[in-house]
Amino acid sequence: MNRTSWLALVVAAGAISSCASRTEIVDVPLNATPQNAEHIARATLSPVGNQTSIWLTVGGVPHDMAVSSRLDTAIYAGSCQQLSAQPAYRTRQANSVDYPSLAPRTKHWAQAPVALSELTKGDYVLLVRSSPADGSRPLFCGNINAG
Repeated sequence: MNRTSWLALVVAAGAISSCASRTEIVDVPLNATPQNAEHIARATLSPVGNQTSIWLTVGGVPHDMAVSSRLDTAIYAGSCQQLSAQPAYRTRQANSVDYPSLAPRTKHWAQAPVALSELTKGDYVLLVRSSPADGSRPLFCGNINAG
């Protein structure tokens, strides 16, 4: 790659990365529940109009799950230690975007019917569960904070 091509690539990458400001993206570290101990996960939330896109990177789920490529997410009021009785916002399904995969981690996508700015104003958490086929067990939970 010659110098001009390299410079063009750097300028293009900078232009693309400046389209979304860092303040528009919220990183949510997810803590494993006792049912999923020793696994890790992280969620990245970003605005999509008046909705919120949720990208999950999951480092593991229980080995006995029948449908490990399928997780359910929901947004609850409260904290991970004290969830509200019902979700404040149900999301569209968190389907794996790289299934089938034998990779040690997988990526999942979901979308919430609420603006990200609304989520960062209140006390909300993101709860990740196994699918109903696997008992809807809570696997990960994390507080949604503006940073």
